[in-house]
Amino acid sequence: MTVQELLIHFMEALHQGYIAALDDLDDDQLNWRFDDNAVSPGFHAWHYVRTKDNIVNFVCQDRKPPVWLRQGLNESWDFPKVAQGTDMERNDAQALRIPSTSDLLGYFNDVHDDVLGYLNASSDAQLAETVRVVQFGHQAKSQQILQTCIAHGNGHLGQILNIRSVMSHPARIDF
Repeated sequence: MTVQELLIHFMEALHQGYIAALDDLDDDQLNWRFDDNAVSPGFHAWHYVRTKDNIVNFVCQDRKPPVWLRQGLNESWDFPKVAQGTDMERNDAQALRIPSTSDLLGYFNDVHDDVLGYLNASSDAQLAETVRVVQFGHQAKSQQILQTCIAHGNGHLGQILNIRSVMSHPARIDF
């Protein structure tokens, strides 16, 4: 398997995992917090997909505007334009309310389609080119995607699955 094929495979699996973890939650459940120190499953999901959108579009594609900005979601959702949750103050993160499960899943699917378009058009040589992310420095595009999208994304998916169990919903790990 090529690097390109591996990235596509794991991005697809992760996407399906998020859809399975979110698609049966109503809007209140999506925004539910189990205590005053927690953030909602919707926040975890939004943070992940915004990060994925930024890494694959803005970072790997030489500052291509992310889907988030192309669709004006920051304005229609009344969310930050640039921030995607990293290092956000807890109170600010808790104040963000995802408009609806269907809106979030629409954004997830649009970003996923955009990412697959990029990955399908990329060669292993292109994915080996280095880019810079402030927190991680200069790394290959493939490494940024593996680290920041796939590994990081799996961590947030685990948090969402745990929150589901606290809400007495099955974990839905059938993806």
